[in-house]
Amino acid sequence: MKGKKLLLIMFSACLILTVGALFTAGCAPKAPVTKEPIKIGALFDYTGPVADLGPKFEAGLELALEEANYEVAGRPIKLIIEDSATDVTVALEKFKTLVQRDKIQICIGPLMGDAHLAIAPYAAENKVVITSLFNGMYECIKYNCYVIYPTTCDAQTYPFGIYCYKELGYKTMITLGANYAGKIAYANGVAKGFTDAGGTVLQQLWPPVGCPDYSPYIGAIKQADVVLYAFEGPGPVSRFVYQYNQAGLKMPMVTITQDGDYTPEAMAELGDIALGIPGQSSYTAQLDTPENKKFIQGILPKINKIFPSGAEVKTYTCGKIILAALKATDGDESYDKLWPAVLNVNIKSADGPVSFSPDGVAITNMYVTTAVKKDGQYWLSPPLYTTPVLREYVDKVRGWVPPE
Repeated sequence: MKGKKLLLIMFSACLILTVGALFTAGCAPKAPVTKEPIKIGALFDYTGPVADLGPKFEAGLELALEEANYEVAGRPIKLIIEDSATDVTVALEKFKTLVQRDKIQICIGPLMGDAHLAIAPYAAENKVVITSLFNGMYECIKYNCYVIYPTTCDAQTYPFGIYCYKELGYKTMITLGANYAGKIAYANGVAKGFTDAGGTVLQQLWPPVGCPDYSPYIGAIKQADVVLYAFEGPGPVSRFVYQYNQAGLKMPMVTITQDGDYTPEAMAELGDIALGIPGQSSYTAQLDTPENKKFIQGILPKINKIFPSGAEVKTYTCGKIILAALKATDGDESYDKLWPAVLNVNIKSADGPVSFSPDGVAITNMYVTTAVKKDGQYWLSPPLYTTPVLREYVDKVRGWVPPE
């Protein structure tokens, strides 16, 4: 009898423990589901003629992702950066690596227009959404995967050509541009705007990328009211401006992408030589907006400079564009979801308002700026002139035939 009671007690205890365990398991909080990270690739220049831009591009994009805590719609973000080396072949191979090895569906960069043209067909084939940095190439629009930001190279500078004629009063112009697709387009955008306004472009010269000495090209410049220069980065721009000044030429100069080329380092190197040259910019650190003030506060500790250049703000805004689109898709980075979401982006960033045309061309502002000196330091000025870059400018610059 005692054995039966003992068995009954043991059975009851086991039953209670089993039920208790099942109840506890049912009530215990479930472990959080780990979501796969969204992989964002980036192609920046850490070597080559514009190697100084790579760290600046990186700092701007990192700030945008840090502000989002490297997360969107509950999914973590993994950033994978490769060095495009200011080289078309390298950029294409690194892009293929990001797609094949890392399985990215989003890429920020690269910079060079030639690289855009090389990468775009492969990006379209693999349904990767890719952003330009300082503007994109017109030819990439047809692939329906390229975020053309701030706009096409030539459309961005078209209104500056009009400004040179109507506001500055110049009637004849010479252009000098680095001999690659991006800067050719920039120079031709100014030239087309200038001629459409009533001016005449007398001559166009194309020094090679990485040109060590601009003296032969400076010596070949004809007489005109103004000389436009458009080179591949702060180093080449500083070298040209210095050599032009040393040659004793007195013709006024204007430039493009001044916010990217007139870095604190470049202006400190040039000194007073840089002062007073009007330039086309898509950003200046002295924009008086809440978005820019927030950006300035976040970026200065990262770069240890007195002000950021256009390089930092462009990748910052590219990051903001992609984050806004991913938020709209609830974290779905697939092409079929992300690309339409990008086209619907309408935000205010540090460089101003950003929206998109139905074919992926950003609608942003063009600013006219110049170098100024204050308290012994060289700065890029507040906007001297502001105008929106309209989508119609993209088509206006098509078919421009430069002078012989």
